Amino acid sequence: RMARAGVALTSCALLAFVVEVTLRLCAPVHLVGFPAAYEYDAELGVRVKAGLHALRTTDHQQELRVNRLGTVNFQEDFSGYRHRLFALGDSYTQGTGLPADAAYPFQLDLLLNRDSTGRYHKRVAVINLGLAANGGEQSLLIFHRFSEKLGRPDMVLYLGAENDASDDAMFLRGDRHRHLTEGNPRWGVTLPAMRWAAETEIGKRLRLALNQRRVVPSRNATSPSGPSVAEQQRSVFERLKAQCRDVNATLVVSWAAAPSASYDWLKAWAATNDVGFADWLPWVE
Repeated sequence: RMARAGVALTSCALLAFVVEVTLRLCAPVHLVGFPAAYEYDAELGVRVKAGLHALRTTDHQQELRVNRLGTVNFQEDFSGYRHRLFALGDSYTQGTGLPADAAYPFQLDLLLNRDSTGRYHKRVAVINLGLAANGGEQSLLIFHRFSEKLGRPDMVLYLGAENDASDDAMFLRGDRHRHLTEGNPRWGVTLPAMRWAAETEIGKRLRLALNQRRVVPSRNATSPSGPSVAEQQRSVFERLKAQCRDVNATLVVSWAAAPSASYDWLKAWAATNDVGFADWLPWVE
């Protein structure tokens, strides 16, 4: 029986090796993120590593530049600026899949701080606090954390997206705290081996299948006649407005997908709540 078990295990290992090599050569899977750029956070589940400058090419080139404060900025500190602006959101704000100088907070920084001759003057520090797969609940926590760390902002920008309600549900369920990120105490001494296995072609496919099972569909996706995703996030927007009021900061919100019911609902909500709305759709059209 021991001999037969050994033969069976060896055969399985050889089969897995052949499948792995075949997939790498013929059908590799390129995932958007790269786990080596992130680490465990007891409150948020995941955060980017401070002091990181990572370049990675999958089916496109990605760049992530994080300063020593843990924000997605080239500046190492924000001393000398007269005003602070927090940019909150998910991958649309972080700039996932873009060169580091193509994310909207970086471009906004140039628009606000360069004069007509092209010289850069420190006026408004645009602090990029976006992180891929963040929902509104995490953005509220990040707002509070960096207000204490860097001082209150004068303005807060929040860009919502159609996966926010699902991301919030998974965060509150604890999924973000189970990721195979560096320093996660949940996995103990098995973490290095599990992270290696997760980066194999077989492992990536298993992760995709598992993530599909974990995703919580929004009520709008299951019932198009129901409330939009933005409307499901009403509590987030109301608490964000209250946080801004408490620190005397101006709030401007917008939505990444348009035309959509979420975009229209949030625009109407902002108008009735004395909140700014970045109405970008007419300009794009």
